Amino acid sequence: MTGPLSGVRVLDLTHILAGPFGTMFLAHMGAEVIKIEYGDGDRFRRSWMPPGSTEDGYEFLAVNANKKHITLNLKNEEGRQIFKEMVAKSDVIVENFSLGVMERMGFSYEELKEINPRIIYASSRGFGDSGPYAEARAYAYTIMAISGWINKSWEYSGAYGTKTLGIGDEASGVSMAMGICAALYSRSVTGKGQKIEVSMQEALLGFMVSTLHSHFENMTTGAKPQPCKDGYMAFHFGGTTDAIWRRFAAAMGHPDMGSDPRFATENDRRDNLAELQEMVSMWLMEKPKDELWKKFRELGIASAPVLAIGEVIEDEHIKARGAFTEVEHPERGKMKLLSPWIRFSDTPAKITHAGGAVGQHNAEVYGDLLGYSSDDVARLTKEGVF
Repeated sequence: MTGPLSGVRVLDLTHILAGPFGTMFLAHMGAEVIKIEYGDGDRFRRSWMPPGSTEDGYEFLAVNANKKHITLNLKNEEGRQIFKEMVAKSDVIVENFSLGVMERMGFSYEELKEINPRIIYASSRGFGDSGPYAEARAYAYTIMAISGWINKSWEYSGAYGTKTLGIGDEASGVSMAMGICAALYSRSVTGKGQKIEVSMQEALLGFMVSTLHSHFENMTTGAKPQPCKDGYMAFHFGGTTDAIWRRFAAAMGHPDMGSDPRFATENDRRDNLAELQEMVSMWLMEKPKDELWKKFRELGIASAPVLAIGEVIEDEHIKARGAFTEVEHPERGKMKLLSPWIRFSDTPAKITHAGGAVGQHNAEVYGDLLGYSSDDVARLTKEGVF
């Protein structure tokens, strides 16, 4: 495995999306991420799949790429002892169980750091480990609801009561991954591990800085995409120079508007913004988005066509950047996964495989890490420990 975190071992007890999305970053960057499951495994494996499906879903396969999958029964006494042996040989533990679950199993941070003082213990829960809502169950959509994300989306769209796109899980996952990387650096200086706690609600609020700006300043931010002949264009005129404005008006077939006193200077355009936006909207309706996109780029105006996800995957820039990796999966055949988007010049990150089957790497991990023989693995599997 390559990547800047090569040599770091992570015990991944996470499930569903928030936790696995965070450990996905570590696996992308070369850490040895050992995903621990039991029974039927992470219940997210077949979420959002057709009823009765026996295939793991795309979402699961994507966020568990590069990880090693093992089974271990943490309710079994021998299983708990094996887990402690693994803690002693690992760098990071990540979990997103409900509050108190790890403590009831005897795996609190205080207990585990007695085994390994260098261990970094990261957890993510809907509302964190303290406060009136700490015990409340949560998932991404409920967190988006109570963080103001859904309400703000409805305000923008006017479509109250509808489903909204959001990043409730992803915001928490990336925050936890960043915290783990920071704790690894701190440990390299102090020699000590530490506990990291991430509240999904607070993490999502951290990704809503523009919304908070609007609240505290009582000012809106950004603009909505404008319709064109065959779709929509998103663009920003803010800070456009007078020279660019004149070239833009000419490129759109209205050179006379470049010197119109209502719009000649930046101050004029700001004072007559509503009229300007209405006029430009009429110009856009005359042209297709590909033509507009080309003109806007030539003029140096920040802009982009509104694309459907299928169009994004086939976009020439995405292809030129190699933004997707094609991997072979035993059930699905060839499948596309988004490549690691944090790029390193000397320690490149890469995806080697999609998420694996339940217990797929038992023999490898228990053999390499704890020295178990194939007979040991077979016995412990038969006894319900694995």
